[in-house]
Amino acid sequence: MREWGGFLLALLAALALWYSLRERAPVVERAVSVPLRVLGLEGEKVAEGVPKEVLLRLRGPAPLVEGTPPVSAYLDLSGVEGAFAREVRVAVPQGVEVLEVRPARVEGRVEAVLSRTLPVEVLAQGAWVETEPAFVEAKGPRSQVEGAVVALGLDLGGEEVALTAFGPEGPLPGVELIPPRVRLVAREAPLFRKEVPLVFRPPEGFRVEDYTPKTLEVVGPKEALEGLKEVEARPQGGFRPGVVEGPLLLDLPPGVRALGQVLGRVRLALQ
Repeated sequence: MREWGGFLLALLAALALWYSLRERAPVVERAVSVPLRVLGLEGEKVAEGVPKEVLLRLRGPAPLVEGTPPVSAYLDLSGVEGAFAREVRVAVPQGVEVLEVRPARVEGRVEAVLSRTLPVEVLAQGAWVETEPAFVEAKGPRSQVEGAVVALGLDLGGEEVALTAFGPEGPLPGVELIPPRVRLVAREAPLFRKEVPLVFRPPEGFRVEDYTPKTLEVVGPKEALEGLKEVEARPQGGFRPGVVEGPLLLDLPPGVRALGQVLGRVRLALQ
């Protein structure tokens, strides 16, 4: 019992000293930014439109306001579905007055969290790059994740590239990418696309009366495509009188390839 009595006397003495210092301390005003916590969200939901921080203007005894004051700001979204407009609440020590909260009111929207897979695309000057992985998981508010089309990065010459989710109108900062970075496993010279005429040169004794397609799209190094004026083709089954349909064999320069398998139709006649 004596220990408890001593403890209580020490506690009262400490409180009296704190109160005395508080009363004697000068009163000051100070602006401080604090994180804005979101409370009350249930399940896989996220609040859109909520700032990360709020600015508080405080007044009180210098020991309680200066340095890192024990204050917090939070937004209570208990039971909220869809759009909301809520006041920012602030918790401060006794004796500290909140003069201003900026913003004092937050408008936003509570949305379900959605996940989906996005392809990775890395922009590289003068090169084509291959990444590992080639796809990443996008997670965030449904409205943003549904609008995301690609995880985009910029090759700065390192071994890894940081990614950002992009939609048709620009970046989507509310979308988290998992993983947020990818490894570059290969760099190659860029490929260019070109449309060139397709020609058939049958052996002597045959005449080409008609054929499709008339042109062909190919990709390859810029230097190889600049000198390519046409591409010669022949039916995979060979030339013969009548109509020949099916895959075509193409005479392409090294490093140049057609976009996908090329199917054709040739009508041949005997001369």
